Amino acid sequence: MTAAGGAGEETALRAWWTTWLGAVRDPEGTFAVDAQVPDASGVRRHTVRLTSYGSVLEAALVAPDQPGRLPAVVVPFYEVATVLGERTERTRGWSDARLRSYSYGRHLVDRGFAVLAVPWWFERVAGPADATASLHERYGPPAARHRASLPMTGLGRGVADLLLAVDALTSVPWIDPARIGAFGHSLGAKLVLHLAALDVRIGAAVAHEAGLGFAHSNWSDPWYLGAHVPAERDQDQLLRLVGRRPFLLAGGGDSDGRHNEDLVGRAGAAGVRTLYHDNGHAPPDHVLAACYAWLAAELDRPDPSRQKRNART
Repeated sequence: MTAAGGAGEETALRAWWTTWLGAVRDPEGTFAVDAQVPDASGVRRHTVRLTSYGSVLEAALVAPDQPGRLPAVVVPFYEVATVLGERTERTRGWSDARLRSYSYGRHLVDRGFAVLAVPWWFERVAGPADATASLHERYGPPAARHRASLPMTGLGRGVADLLLAVDALTSVPWIDPARIGAFGHSLGAKLVLHLAALDVRIGAAVAHEAGLGFAHSNWSDPWYLGAHVPAERDQDQLLRLVGRRPFLLAGGGDSDGRHNEDLVGRAGAAGVRTLYHDNGHAPPDHVLAACYAWLAAELDRPDPSRQKRNART
């Protein structure tokens, strides 16, 4: 924000993006945090039911079983199971190593965070997952129904669900509301970019391969913005809304990298940092470890894996 514009400019810009996307909580939306589910792996787990615009999304709150208020990270993805290292029909043919590499939520729990894994609402209304079906085949029909029945973009609906999810998270007494972060890859990174811009409760966020800039990813697909891509604006404005809050834009040169650094510079947001690698869309293990360590530092949570390494040296 400019010094002259200050808080008023920020408020107006956030309101514009919220309205343009339609990222508004369902006025009749509700959440419920279920009782703890028994788990033998040293974690506590709760189902969090988000009722939003006619759908019930089952998110999962998973945390180390330890006393005290914990920092928490919102992790949106296609479905909850994958980021927790559990198999689904969609991941049936994956190797164990590939599944582990997508287990972002489990990685963060192992590092001492509570994690709220939130599913993408299109998976609730799309047809059954099929390894041979494209996203256009699965998401195209529900995207058309969505356009005919609700005023917001598909992306805006997903962000609205996350706003409700953060409401649920802050209601949990053992979550520290001053230490809430977000982490996302690909689809999840797109959602995290918008959530961090529009919800100041997000204290730090990592977006890996979001595709910053309307020219750099599939933002015009009907399940995101469709024909509703703004002509006179770009996503540097979202980074401007992040402002001084810590935000790490990471990329492997596919959707994010040096090709969209001009947008990062144009944003002029003091809290934004970049982490680029040359490994393509999927984050390798060492990049994930760097992202987790950065998030731990920014949320003022010591990284146990780093402490163990230091103890051995």
